[in-house]
Amino acid sequence: MQDEPFPSDSRADRISSIVDSHAVDVRIRRVDFTSTAVPCVNAHFLYPVFKGRQPTMEALAKMLVKEITKFCATRADRRKARRLDHEAGDLETGAVEDLVAKARSLFMAPDADARSGEAGELLLYALIEHYLRAPLIVSKMRLKTSANMPVHGADGLHAGWCEKTDSLILYFGESKMHQTFASAMQDAAESVAALVTNKDGRLERELELVSNFHDLGNFPEEGIEYLLRFLNPFETEEGNRRIDRFAILVGFDYHAYAKVANVPLAEVEETFLRHYKGAMNQKIGTARTHLKSNAIELENVDLFIFPVPSVELFRDCFQEAMNG
Repeated sequence: MQDEPFPSDSRADRISSIVDSHAVDVRIRRVDFTSTAVPCVNAHFLYPVFKGRQPTMEALAKMLVKEITKFCATRADRRKARRLDHEAGDLETGAVEDLVAKARSLFMAPDADARSGEAGELLLYALIEHYLRAPLIVSKMRLKTSANMPVHGADGLHAGWCEKTDSLILYFGESKMHQTFASAMQDAAESVAALVTNKDGRLERELELVSNFHDLGNFPEEGIEYLLRFLNPFETEEGNRRIDRFAILVGFDYHAYAKVANVPLAEVEETFLRHYKGAMNQKIGTARTHLKSNAIELENVDLFIFPVPSVELFRDCFQEAMNG
């Protein structure tokens, strides 16, 4: 085996060090969840921060719009734009502004119905980086040449490191926003199944994208070469050790928001959480059923469960934030 380019005890930290900062904790709350019935589950039960009786959907949408440049532009492009503006001084080259405008133009869906999907992709990106400390290494948006260009495959590809097995973890992102949890979960499971089974060579294409268009920031070249060995399933021992995980965001309309309309203000969030916590095991059961029917192991999945007052409202708030 070739010489290792950086010490094994630093790999996890080295990879997580290129994660961008996100205002997730300001806009989103997470509920602790453990299950004795399904101990292998890795689920994040989330919800938008409340203000008074209402979840702060508008503020969340504005936060997501600010994520667009990081999602659509490489780390090198962002560094270059900041450097050009800094070196120009009073000349105001506007390199950062130009980069922001380009990113937003690529992210504008051709029809409003796709807005909830775009917002979901952005949210999943921020959640994976924030909670899993796994940096985005391939964004399909970065490969687009226009807003009308279709984007296929995983919503985003992220990297992590398993210290126990000394192996690369590749996270495939999948975001679904539906009126019901069951429908969104079924749709997500069917999409992920195409990767698990390598249907029509989909997994191989995703690995090729990482090999050809990876964004690993300031990683040393020899370190990148070592990590890329994990993407070759046919010719390297590292390829046998790669861990594939599936990060799934499920957004859905949730009735519990309406149940706080008449409770005292001081009890709003407590009331919401009582309903939410009472439904958690059922949600996990539904997720497991759809994953199992598509030959996906629950323990290979990181679930981000995100109820909203309505997916339509989420879409509309994002549309308004984009227009603003």
